[in-house]
Amino acid sequence: MNNKFDYNLIKTLVLIFETRSMTKSAQALGISSPTLTYALNKLRDYYNDPLFFKSVKGLKATPLANQLYPSFKKIDEEISHSVMITTDVTPEISNVIIRTNTMIEYYLMDKLLENNKFPEELNFTFNNRIMLEDQRVTALVSREVDIDIGSAIKLNHSFISTKIAQSRIIGLCRDGHPRIKNKLSSEQWMAEEHIVLSSAETNAYLPEKLYGLSHQRNIRYRSNSLLNMLYCIEKSDFVMFFPAFLLKHIPAHLALRRVEIPWMEEDTLDIYAYIHSKAKNDERLERIIQLLKK
Repeated sequence: MNNKFDYNLIKTLVLIFETRSMTKSAQALGISSPTLTYALNKLRDYYNDPLFFKSVKGLKATPLANQLYPSFKKIDEEISHSVMITTDVTPEISNVIIRTNTMIEYYLMDKLLENNKFPEELNFTFNNRIMLEDQRVTALVSREVDIDIGSAIKLNHSFISTKIAQSRIIGLCRDGHPRIKNKLSSEQWMAEEHIVLSSAETNAYLPEKLYGLSHQRNIRYRSNSLLNMLYCIEKSDFVMFFPAFLLKHIPAHLALRRVEIPWMEEDTLDIYAYIHSKAKNDERLERIIQLLKK
């Protein structure tokens, strides 16, 4: 074992252990893959142990790495906490980047513009790109986005979650639909033609019961945009699932009908807002999140 230890390598081991990926760890640290490999090799030399090796599920920790991780993580969190409490100045954020779907973007902008609540000191960029869970985690850890709003993702010490809604799931169709009134049985619903979010987002947002029925439905249109889906519903006899908490934010000029789905009454859709742990004292991000909860 080498006598000199580089304490900058603590974060390296923590991230590789948690992400099981050199690429994701390099992105989170803001360094190149060769630089991360060099850092990992320094750790390996110091402990005279490979620490991680490749497996079918990504990098797997050796017994020594498993032993080191808890103490390394604790040190990393204490350092992060110390950095936060030693500064009274909130970092300037001229542009807030928010990853979410188009309907929640519309919902948030509606709230911000209502009664002139749009903050003068902030600009907003919305990212509506469909992301899998590990992509969302990487974007948060690497500070690619300031706020991620969507379905639940596995907790990570690098970010903080806030539940902004727990919503029932209802159906939507156009006013004047020839077959649909106010309620639908599962058989009636499944007999209709459907519009759905693209597969990655559908998997993330809908309860397992609904996602498992996807292969049984006649799906005519897939989209990344909930807003486009609403316009398509109004101009067709297609149907779709929709979170009830967003009903009041549907554009008023759209002639849509709410459809109760009794066989879905016990299922809910949970929506969370995530920010990086180092931004937990940022009042501007907190203000945006609290606005979403109203």
